[in-house]
Amino acid sequence: MIIYIMIMKFYNRERELELLDMLYKSRPSLLVVTGKRRVGKTELIKQFMKNKKSLYFFVDSNKSIDILMSEFNDLLKDGLRLPDYVQANNTKTFLDVLTTYEGDVVVAIDEFQRFLKVDPSFITQLQKHWDMQSDECRLFLIISGSSIGMIRKIFIEEKAPLFKRADNILTLKPFTIHEVFNMLEDIGIKDLDEKLNLYFLFGGTIYYYRLFEKYQCTGFADALEKLIFNEFAPLGNEVRDVLIEEFGKEHATYYEIVSAISRGRCSLSEISDMSHVSANSLPPYFYDLIDLLGIVEHRIPITDIPKKSKKGRYFLKDNFFRFYGYFIYPMLSQYMAGNYATLMEKVTKDWNHFTGRIFEDVCRDLIAKELIDEYPKIGSWWNRKGDEIDVVGINAEENKMLAIEIKNMELSERSARNILRSTVEKVRFIKGSSTMQVSVGVIARKVHGRKSIENDGFYVWELGDLMGVK
Repeated sequence: MIIYIMIMKFYNRERELELLDMLYKSRPSLLVVTGKRRVGKTELIKQFMKNKKSLYFFVDSNKSIDILMSEFNDLLKDGLRLPDYVQANNTKTFLDVLTTYEGDVVVAIDEFQRFLKVDPSFITQLQKHWDMQSDECRLFLIISGSSIGMIRKIFIEEKAPLFKRADNILTLKPFTIHEVFNMLEDIGIKDLDEKLNLYFLFGGTIYYYRLFEKYQCTGFADALEKLIFNEFAPLGNEVRDVLIEEFGKEHATYYEIVSAISRGRCSLSEISDMSHVSANSLPPYFYDLIDLLGIVEHRIPITDIPKKSKKGRYFLKDNFFRFYGYFIYPMLSQYMAGNYATLMEKVTKDWNHFTGRIFEDVCRDLIAKELIDEYPKIGSWWNRKGDEIDVVGINAEENKMLAIEIKNMELSERSARNILRSTVEKVRFIKGSSTMQVSVGVIARKVHGRKSIENDGFYVWELGDLMGVK
């Protein structure tokens, strides 16, 4: 029997490739590519380097600068076909060759921020060499890194060593839900619920969908079994490995914080209680998770003033980290013992509850794009008494407000009307709402009696409306 395996094509980075092509045509150029792990930075760079004279260097933080330079020297000499007498086996000679080479060449240095650990002087030397580059230099230098905060310290902050040296800083974002759905459609996943569950699991991280195809997964349940819940699962240690690589011996504390947030503990005090880290000691951990890894975000109620609000909450942006923190970390002993059936049962049992928050985030993002022109200020709202509204849109200029509740379920007309009545009551607690024209709506997978509800002046959206499917 012959099995044909379709190799996933390169998706949805046309505008990014256009930027790279423009900078390539106006060499010498320096581009910084950043974004969280697994978002597709390396794939983008390698796609661009096809059919061009190019060199790719990877900075391994476990190697000394001498070993790295020895490896880089071999790659450089082979790639540029340099004579034997040319040696570029230290940082100065390596940068000398790059910035004086007169031929057309693309050079990519991946995980560049690791030089801060391996040899910080490499960064200041690059600054000097770039400033003094040869007039004949035809180098397109691409620097990439997944530690967003470190890249900021090197290139963006005012006192950064390479401040204003980059011609552009390209931040790759995860794929949108529409892009993921189109990709899944291309590889044979047609069912809406299957697509949605896969997005709930993997989010917009392209790497996971490449694994999905490589392991010939047929759907959500198959992906769980092949990629996570078996002895040879490629994602079995994914989160653990990332945290160990970034934070070493302290990775267990980050584990606990991620798990606390994934299980709905969003306030500073709640996370402190669950992670056993004092509230005063948590900010450095949040900095790492927000600015370095880019997997956590801090939100405040839409009506609060940034930097003054004391009602901030923390949320995970990475769906797979959410999954791992919710289902695997609390039962890590069973996972390591290979009790996969027990864990699969828990996923099946708790899936609707677990995905409720993700469904809210998806719908909030989609509705915000639809309403942003009419309501320039859109976000969630909550108070200290426990009242919450999933989406509040404010148009101060026209003195109007829109409040929307989101439910990850199919609603009867009666249930929808009860939700809307409850929302009308909660709006009264929003400061300034009494003087505004207030509208109220609901978003759900499906809403029965929709026409009747809309005739009474309420807004109703179903998932299909937001996704552009019937």
